[in-house]
This record gives sequence, structure tokens and C-alpha cells, in this order.
Amino acid sequence: MKIEHVRVFILNGEKAHAQQVKQGSVNTEGSWLSETVIANPMSNYPEYFDRRSSWLGMGGRVIVQIIADNGLEGFGESTGGMATASIINEHISRILLGKDPFQIEKLWDMMFKITLPYGRKGIPIMAVSAVDLALWDLISKARQEPLYVSLGGATKDKVQAYVTGNESTKIKDRGFMGQKLAMPYGPSSGWEGMKRNAALVAETRDILGPDMEIMLDCYMAWNVEYTIRMAELVAPYRVKWIEETLPPDDIDGYAELNRKVITSAIATGEHEYTRYGYQQLIQARGAQILQPDICWVGGVSEARKICTMASACNLEVIPHAGGLQPWALHLIFSQVNIPYAEFAYYHGADKTNYDVVFEGVQLPQDGWFKLPECIGTGLSLREGALEVLDELTR
Repeated sequence: MKIEHVRVFILNGEKAHAQQVKQGSVNTEGSWLSETVIANPMSNYPEYFDRRSSWLGMGGRVIVQIIADNGLEGFGESTGGMATASIINEHISRILLGKDPFQIEKLWDMMFKITLPYGRKGIPIMAVSAVDLALWDLISKARQEPLYVSLGGATKDKVQAYVTGNESTKIKDRGFMGQKLAMPYGPSSGWEGMKRNAALVAETRDILGPDMEIMLDCYMAWNVEYTIRMAELVAPYRVKWIEETLPPDDIDGYAELNRKVITSAIATGEHEYTRYGYQQLIQARGAQILQPDICWVGGVSEARKICTMASACNLEVIPHAGGLQPWALHLIFSQVNIPYAEFAYYHGADKTNYDVVFEGVQLPQDGWFKLPECIGTGLSLREGALEVLDELTR
């Protein structure tokens, strides 16, 4: 089996939104993820405080379809819009055509090395990730087995999910392990913002009751001193972990937090890349919970290496968006040290997530993901998907 075609698509946001509105799966005012007050690295600039959409860019979905000479196809995805798609289309694809997709370690090494002059982190590794995911999907389909089997087999029969978002009353009785709150305020909001953050956690604990877990997502918006003070404020409400409080390059800061914050675990890694970045984070003892995003970190190939590195230090791995990404869900089932799957309702807990691109995206049932019953990732293009995808040509 040889790679015959590498197709690269960018999701057309306007067309996709129109289709989702027609289907009834979105709020016309936009997603809470980008249109509500959430602490972020730009919160200290008043004109960008209210909405992440006011400054986010280059985030469009990129879909990769790898087609073998026997007709089998594998799908992968990442973000980064035209920047990511162009790297795949104009550079990476050249070394893939005619290659054996089963030589996946060799292909990853080649992709990493040819992008080194302009890569190592960020957009180039997002490009490598999308291709790697498509390769794993393809070879597991060729083997006629679920992806988790290709990754070593199942380590559990089901995995519990937690929900990211602030709609506590709508998710409390759905069987989820807990809720991860998107914290609204950071240092630029001062003591008043700290009190409001703590009040949100207190209110959430009151709604969820004593047994569900609470986690805090801080999206690179805090600093060491602020995090330590917030950890003290929310300690009475039994917060399981505090996530991504610092910029990803402040590894020494994470190490300090991991030493000084004793009432909650420190979690991070969503915006770290490859095993090399994680080696630094692990060596510094910067977190108790590692959170690679499989669509950004380097794909399945790198994520499984990171899981192995973490296991040697008795660290848990909980992939960012793991229950929202079919490839990550298979990784979760294949790894001993991944205990939970992250899930989120993009447009509110009263609307079921609807993917305009893929059929076969698994949803949790009563708060749990079951072992996938599919070949590969189980993904195929939804009828009408090509109407919302713009293909790059060479």
C-alpha cells in the first residue's frame, strides 16, 4: 500500500456557520468560547477584554485526507487555517507521495526534520499533527481494526468525561465526573476580579454538590503570585486542578506553582509541542497533570511518547479536548495513565454538538464514553461536507 493522494481542506467558516444555523445546532450570537468574558493573555488590554474573537486569528479548521493506491483513506485535522494548510500542501505532501503509510515513525521524523528551519512549535507542528492523525486512521483501517487496537489495545472499557463550560445547572445531573470552569478574570481585574472568580467557584460547588469535581481553566492569563492567591481563595471548595495559568514558556513558574500550591493539582500543556517541549516540562516538575492536544502536539505519534514519558514519572495525562477529538479518544482508551476525557458543548449544554465535516464523532452517554466500535477512527466525510470545505490545489 502506497500513499497516492494528499488532499488538504480549510473549513469555510461562513458556509459552515450557515449550515449549522439551518441545522439548529448553534446560537446565532456565537459560541461562549469566543464571545463571553474569559480570562486570556490579552485581558490586560481593555479593547480586547470582552471577547476572545476580537483578537484570535488563524484558527480555522484544517482537514487532511490521505488516499492510498488501494482506495483506503484516512482523515486528520488541526487548526491554523491557510498557514497550516499551505505547509501540508506545498511542503509536507511532497515527501509523502509514494511512501508506505505503515512507516509512520519514519514519516513523522521526516516531516519534523523538513520543517525544522521554520518550525519546532506552533503552526508547523500543527501541520505535522494533522498528517500524522490521517496516517494512523489510514493504517488502522488497512488493518481492519479500531485505532486503539493499533495503539496497543484497550486499557479500559469506558472512560468518564468532564465538561468545560460554566453552565453548572445544565450539566450537573448528566453523569459527568465534574466541571471545568472558564475563569472570567485575571490580574488586570484586581482584587474585585479575584472575588468574582472565587464567587463563581463557590456558586458552582453549591450547584454541583459535594461529590462532583471542579477544575479551573485559566488560559495563560494569570501569573505565579495571582495563582497562589486564587488557590488559597478557592481551597474551601475542593478544586481538583488549576489549569494553564501561565504562558507555556514559563516553565520555572510552573515548577514554582507545583511546589507551592498544595490544595489543587497544577495542570498544563495544551499549548506545548512535541516530546521535546514536554521533556523540559517534566524535568522541571512543572505539573502533576499533562494536557497535550493531539491535533497540535504532533499527532498520535508524539502524544503516545508523551504518555510513556509521563508514566515513568507517575504523572497523569488528560489530553486537551480529548473527548471532542476521535483520534484522542482512541489514545485515551489505549493508555493506562489517562483517566478522563474532556468534553464541551460548543454552543451551550442545551444544544448537541454537530460536526458539519465528519460522520462518526462519538458523544458521551450519561457522562461516559464507551469503547469505540469502529474501524480506524470511524470517521467519514458527512454528506454535504465538501460544500463547506475549500480544497487547496497545487
